[in-house]
Amino acid sequence: MISRRRLTFQLTPLLDLLLIVIFAQFMDTQETTARIEQRAEQQVQQADQKVEQLSAISESALQKIRDLSELNLQTRRDAVKAEETAIEMEKRTRALQQISEKKNQELTEQLKGAQAQRDLVAELVQQLFQLPDQIIDPLLKSKAEPDSEKTKAEIERIKQQLQELAGGKAEDVVKHFLTYDELTKRSDIWELYLTENGVFRLKVGKQSTDFRADSTESFVDRFYTIYKTVPQPKSLVIILFSYGDAKASVRFAATQGLPLVAERMRADSSGRTRYEYAVMGFAPEKPEVTK
Repeated sequence: MISRRRLTFQLTPLLDLLLIVIFAQFMDTQETTARIEQRAEQQVQQADQKVEQLSAISESALQKIRDLSELNLQTRRDAVKAEETAIEMEKRTRALQQISEKKNQELTEQLKGAQAQRDLVAELVQQLFQLPDQIIDPLLKSKAEPDSEKTKAEIERIKQQLQELAGGKAEDVVKHFLTYDELTKRSDIWELYLTENGVFRLKVGKQSTDFRADSTESFVDRFYTIYKTVPQPKSLVIILFSYGDAKASVRFAATQGLPLVAERMRADSSGRTRYEYAVMGFAPEKPEVTK
């Protein structure tokens, strides 16, 4: 017969051991938790720093975007303004070109008209000089000693001068017109000169009158006023217009006004006097001779 043995355990040491194990696990858990919390806090701090950095970068990027947007908007405004300015300048340029073309066309027409008038006067003068020999010879030989060598030489010289004037250029013919007493008996020569200061000087015989005119209308009115003060002219009046280094606008007023005032004076004289004019062109101003 087997005898039973009773095992007996003392619980107190086991309980202490169990508590020790539990405490050790608790401490290990606490350390692990502390490490995890510390690591998590570091990660949170790093994440916060990254967030701050990213926020700063984002704010800087937004500011750059706003600056670029404002710059782009200003650039567009400048571009629109520049385009509007270019369009306005183009319109003004076209307008100026049209005005210039119109003025050039008017000046060309006036120049053609003046040249035609000059040529007409020159042709008229040339016809006066183209006298047949049967008229010239009796007049020239009416001098004393018509058969002398001196008289013959003088007759040949006069004939040569008449031939040169009859076949000369318009400017030369008109200028020589003033030197022959016979022609001045048949007509009056009025000299109109425009000084570089813009003053018109009209010389009629010994009478000289100065006036200013900056438009066609004022030129016609003032010229006509002077015409009313001069003595009764002959049946033909030739107006010789020359000018110094004056403004083109003032010359233009004269070239436009001459045909108008010539017609006005002819109508005032009821057709008894014919008025012609010639544009002689540029002529340096002669200094006044003081006596």
